[in-house]
This record gives sequence, structure tokens and C-alpha cells, in this order.
Amino acid sequence: MTLLILLSSILTFTNMADTTTHSSVELQAIASDVGATPFFLSRLQYGAIPLDNPGVVAIVRNGKNYNLKKKYDWKYQVQATGWAGKQNDFWLTEAYVSGRRGNWELWAGRRKEVYGLGDTAMTSGFYAWSGNAVPIPKIQFGTRDYVDFAKGHLGIFMTFAHGWLDNQGPVLDGLLHQKTLYGRIGRRNALINLFGGVNHQVMWSGVSRDGTTWGTGLNTFYYVVTTSKDRETIKEDPNAPATEWGYQYGAHLGSIDFLLKVQPEWGTVSIYKQTAWETGRIVKLITANDGITGISLHLNRTKLLQRIIFEYIYTANQGHYYSGLAKLLGMKDPHADEYEDNFNGTHGGWHYMDRGIGTPFIVYDMESKSRNGYDFTLNAVKAYYMGFQGQFPNNLYWKLRLAYSLHTYPRFPGFPIRDYNGFTPQTSVGLQVSKNVFENLNFQAEIGYDQGERVTNTLGMKLGLKYIVN
Repeated sequence: MTLLILLSSILTFTNMADTTTHSSVELQAIASDVGATPFFLSRLQYGAIPLDNPGVVAIVRNGKNYNLKKKYDWKYQVQATGWAGKQNDFWLTEAYVSGRRGNWELWAGRRKEVYGLGDTAMTSGFYAWSGNAVPIPKIQFGTRDYVDFAKGHLGIFMTFAHGWLDNQGPVLDGLLHQKTLYGRIGRRNALINLFGGVNHQVMWSGVSRDGTTWGTGLNTFYYVVTTSKDRETIKEDPNAPATEWGYQYGAHLGSIDFLLKVQPEWGTVSIYKQTAWETGRIVKLITANDGITGISLHLNRTKLLQRIIFEYIYTANQGHYYSGLAKLLGMKDPHADEYEDNFNGTHGGWHYMDRGIGTPFIVYDMESKSRNGYDFTLNAVKAYYMGFQGQFPNNLYWKLRLAYSLHTYPRFPGFPIRDYNGFTPQTSVGLQVSKNVFENLNFQAEIGYDQGERVTNTLGMKLGLKYIVN
């Protein structure tokens, strides 16, 4: 408590002059019956919550928001996180500075983000970029929101980023390329909005632990950004391995997203689909049914139940799907004897700081029951997720998450079609309640339960206090 008062006093003093600044101090205690933190207590927390307990987590935040009345402005955010107990660590889980001109911004550092179309408040995790791992340090240019044109009937959102990966996987000194492009049809407050777009991530460059040197330099960067396979355009890196010469540079991952939003007077209805893609086979609609499908209801006329969400996560076809539309159009798949190894690429699994980057339902092996390996072994997944959120009397907020998932290995071409008896089952439940006990002091309690074979069976609790300075 002395530490809390001291930090609060310091942060209050540093923020007295600027009302756009904000600071908070948070303390959490975590414990469970077997020493493993439950799924819904540790996932989608940007890596700030340890996988093992008992322990205490301390989080100190300080930042400055944009003043949107100014044409030019800047902002920053710093979050320092410390663990003590079964796991001990201290690092900056967020630290960035950003400059803005209108709706365009340039920023550098480690920043909390998700990419995709869906319900950010209650999602089980977006497919490709979910907020499960500690943010990757990047330099990014793009829009901070949709830029409206055509008198507000159309909007566009885009980003372009370069990042630096960690050295915890099979490749050292790897780089990240990331870009997004999304559009909106319909004015912001119109009854119906239609959104669509794509996000694209590439792990590239670096040196494998076995000595393999992956393609590097600006020439390689051209092929990474464009995904072009026309090697006559720009000279290739002669030091790159033959696998990149004949295919593509780097490991690619993303989702093609669509969302229909309906905004009647009583709330908001969102229906969305995030379609997984890792190669050009998506153009042939081969991976069209792998990804996340969801529907979300936001009710603004009732307090007891304010939000309902259902998501269906399916990644078990992995390139074996041949859609009716593809048959009708006579599309042929030249890679029919291959499979899409979700989240596993030439640079290892899609992870950062020992956490999976995408949906946590494709469980990264280091977050699984076995806690070993840099891959996503059981990446063929079928999962059902439901979330509920509301408010009890006396301003007691509650949130309930329920999930049942099935996990197995990819099915190699030519092997018999699998049945669901061969899938590993997993059930996870999370219940959270929170209340402002004083004006600036929030109390939170959360219980999580896991039963199955993919993550550790456990029953655990997290108790927290968050003091908001301003």
C-alpha cells in the first residue's frame, strides 16, 4: 500500500499541468489449485499476465492522449509490468510515442493493437493479430481511424509497418513486415455499415540457428511487400535459400475480413467473418472456410445484459476445401497436394515473447499443457465461444466467457478424412466482476476454470485493485 501511495503521488504531480495525460497503478494477485493460470485469465492480456502462479503482478501506466482540437499533436504511452512469485520478471509491456496530423499518424515503439473486423470488447481473439502477445516493437505510418470521404459515405483505414522480432524461436534477428487496408461503406451513424479489408504480416530476414541465412536487404523487401513471384523484376538476394527463390520470401500470415454492422435505436448488431490466409491459395477460395465467424449484439436499453457474442473458430480444412463457387468457376488448385500449416512458417511459429500472436484457440505449444516447442502443433481447431457482459445493481459489472474447443494435427493430403473422435477436447470458463469502490479505485475479481487436454486443467482466481490517478 505504501508503494501504491508513493507511485500515485509521483504520477499525480507529473500530470497536474496537462488534462490529456492519464496515469494508473494496478496490483493483482493470482493463485490456482495446480499453479497454472487459467486460459481466460491469462490470454488476450498482451503478455502482461504470467502463465504460472501463485504470484503478484504490478502494472504502472502513464500516457498522454491526442488533443483532437489541434491539427497537429503527439501522444505517448508507457506501461511497466512486474511479476513476483513463481515467475519473476520486469519489462515494458507498452512504450511508444506517436505524432498526428489530422487522421494520419506516425509512431514508433511497442503499442497494444488488434487487427481484423469484429467485436473488440468481447472477442475470443482476432485470427491473425489478437492482442495475446506482448506488442512487437515497430515503426508504423497510417491512419488512426477511418478517413471519411464522399461526404462521409465512404471511409478508408490503412497502415504500413516495419518491426523487429525476438530471438526466442528458430530464427535470430528476424524482421516483421505488416500492412492493413480496410474500407467502409455507409456513414458512421447510418443504419447499415459494410466493412471489408485485409491484414498482411510477414516474418522475414534473419539467420536460422542451423546457419541458414534468409533473404535480406531492400531487394528482398520488395518481394516481401508485394508477394510477387516474378523474379525478373528486381535482382534476388544470392544468399537466400533455394526455398525462397522458388516460392516466396518470408512466412506470410493474415486474414481477409468482412463485417456487416446494423445500428438500430436499441443497439448494434455485428456479423463478421475473418478468413485465414497464408499463401496465394486463398485466391482459389481453398481456405475460404477457415477462420472466425461471429455475431455480436450490443444492447443499450438494458443494464443487466449489455453485450452478447458468439464466435465459431474453424481451422481444420487447411487447404483441403474446394468450394462450390470454385467448382462453378472452374478454378483449379495447383497445390492440391499441400496443406496450409496454420501459424507455422519458415521462421517458426507465429509467436513473440513465448506467446501466440493470433487467436489463442490455436494454442502455441509454449502456452499449452506440455509447455515446450516453438510451434503450433495441434493447429487444426474447431471451437465455439460465447461471451456475455452486463451490469448488476449498485454498478457491479460482470463478464462471462464460455468456450469448448477441439484440437488435432493437420491432415496430410492423401490421408483419410478425419473424424472428430480424434480431436483433443478443451473446455474453458471465465467469470469476472468489477466495481468502483471509490471514485478512482476499481476492484476486480476473476475466476477461471479449464478442463481438457490442450491446456492445463486448473481452477484459479485473480484479484486486483486499480487506482486511476486522472
